[in-house]
Amino acid sequence: MSADATTTPLTRLEQTAASGPISHLPVWEGIAAADVQPGIEALLATLTDEFERIEGSLEPTWAGVMEPLEHLGNRLGAVIGPVMHLTSVKFDEEMQEAYEAVQPAIVALSNSMGQSRPVYDAMVALRDSDEGQALSEARARILDESIRGMERSGVSLSGADQERYTEISERLAELSTTFGTNLIKEEKIGRITVVDESRLDGIPAPIIEMARAQAEEDELADTWSFLVNGVNYTSILQYATDRALREEMYRAFRARGQSDEFDNLPVLTEILTLRQEQSKLVGFDTYADYSIDAKMAPSVSAVWDLMAQLETAARPIAEQEMETLNAFMADNGFGDGDPQPWDIAFWAERQQEALYSYDAEALRDYFQLPRVLDGLYSLITKLYGVEIRESTDASVPVWDESVQFFEVVRDGDVIAGFYVDPYSRPGEKRGGAWMNTVVGRDRLLAVGDNGASLPVALFVMNARPPAEGRPGLMSLDEVRTLFHEFGHATQHMFTKIDEGGASGMNLVEWDSVELASQFNEYWMEHKPFLKALTAHVDTNEPLDDDTIDRVIDSRNFLVANGTLRQLHFAKSDMALHERFGIDDSIVDPTDLDRQIGDETLVTPRLEGESNLTAFGHLFAGGYAAGYYSYKWAEVLAADAFAAFREAGLDNDDELRDVASRFRDTVLGLGGSKPAAEVYRLFRGRDATPDALLKDHGLIAS
Repeated sequence: MSADATTTPLTRLEQTAASGPISHLPVWEGIAAADVQPGIEALLATLTDEFERIEGSLEPTWAGVMEPLEHLGNRLGAVIGPVMHLTSVKFDEEMQEAYEAVQPAIVALSNSMGQSRPVYDAMVALRDSDEGQALSEARARILDESIRGMERSGVSLSGADQERYTEISERLAELSTTFGTNLIKEEKIGRITVVDESRLDGIPAPIIEMARAQAEEDELADTWSFLVNGVNYTSILQYATDRALREEMYRAFRARGQSDEFDNLPVLTEILTLRQEQSKLVGFDTYADYSIDAKMAPSVSAVWDLMAQLETAARPIAEQEMETLNAFMADNGFGDGDPQPWDIAFWAERQQEALYSYDAEALRDYFQLPRVLDGLYSLITKLYGVEIRESTDASVPVWDESVQFFEVVRDGDVIAGFYVDPYSRPGEKRGGAWMNTVVGRDRLLAVGDNGASLPVALFVMNARPPAEGRPGLMSLDEVRTLFHEFGHATQHMFTKIDEGGASGMNLVEWDSVELASQFNEYWMEHKPFLKALTAHVDTNEPLDDDTIDRVIDSRNFLVANGTLRQLHFAKSDMALHERFGIDDSIVDPTDLDRQIGDETLVTPRLEGESNLTAFGHLFAGGYAAGYYSYKWAEVLAADAFAAFREAGLDNDDELRDVASRFRDTVLGLGGSKPAAEVYRLFRGRDATPDALLKDHGLIAS
């Protein structure tokens, strides 16, 4: 989009569009890299002036302190959010550099707001006032958590300590961006090249086609170029019969973030050091304590207790799983008796095929993305009484032609919307899958007759693009990922809270945020529903009952080893944030990670292997001292789905009743109450690990 001479960089960044009652949609194609730095600098200057004005005229009332601050936050987020999203899905060096240039100023403004003593005093005075004592539950929690958040942000600091806190915040933001950008840049240039076609044996055809196309782009004749990314790594490790090729990909993928040019070790080491220093400045012994203070888990020791309970249950079964896999390998001609890390995924896939008689790659032909989406939307309709329909509004702005926009309708009224970005775009879209918010439900953003803005979500995947005139075909894991991310979207879209600070996932503790997403995955194990998702791409025939039974029976294949793998990540994360920078004996963070891996895992590993330099969750995301959250929320999700099983998955009336309660509590209440309280409202009690352990076959049913 060409710049309009009558507009400014900021007005172009702040452009929005509407689609019916859905408003505040970013005009994605109007966000140009050249506008990012001058536009955001202008916005920050405006917001700084506005904040100073607010500071000088504060009144200890909701309208006098909380609403003005929310307006500032909304305006900043409406610009920063879309820019950050585009750097993840339409990566552009110029835009990334522009954002990095303004990031310190963004952090500085955030710190000045979070450390404003006049604002803090006004909030405390509001809490103690008659108005404060009469606030709605949602507003009271927003106020309490705002006060606590300011205390965690160093509002009580002064002088050199406050200056140091600010310096650390700015540096951490810079380091986090560097960590993630290093991985994206490295993926753009990393290649495993193959010139002998026989070495491609076993690799799925679409992966080979992508490698051929990449080689053509690289101007290499008669060659296949495999990017060193998650899609290629998984495909080659699981399916390539060429053991040397598997080893080459394994070593390259495990070495991400370790090259001289993109070395993340000093980056993550500095991050860990600064996190410890910053947490001490605001009164915590360790960063782990600082992190848990804002989570559902009551203490660091409670987290370790859960991890120990899960590890105790999983370890003996994990050892049995490996013994069985080794025996299978020996029976099938793998004769050296010394499996290497690049052998495990390949032979596990062969063992799964032998045990359950289905080819995971062949299953793709039955999972057509449009049909899977229809099945998912039908489930949501059945459970929660809504209709999901693709928007017919051609003017809805999108960031790529493959992106779709949908409306959620209840009783004839549009109540929410969401974007779907399903396919990989190597070199411009980071790997993995995620959900994010575009617009929150907020009475301060209301337009027209609506009492609040309608929530809009987006979720992003990296499935293989359509090929040869066929629709996009999904693996079982990709289908599960789709359900996972849409679970997040339901919590955002079905919120009943109009106060923006507590609607959707706002104020929901980090370790319970995955409850809705992991809960949604459980429907993949219900046979009638799973079968309804399937239709062969050529014959349109559903997957046969026998195969579906085997697919469901296989859900716990190597589950104990999968549990130990997640526990390795969670334990390393927690141990690093408890001990690094505290225990002088730990000089290299990767040494501690390797030690925990050796103690926890029963699968073979490379000598000196560590995943830390590519562990974006910890160093370029929000999971620091919080990776355990996946398991914590998994316990909640299993316990929640047990309530649906108790009602009867095929008993429509009872099912709708429990789904309605789930919608009105877990999905509806957002952060208006503590997560533990919300869960008790749904279940009538606290969650226990029993349902999860039973589901995984780690204890007897």
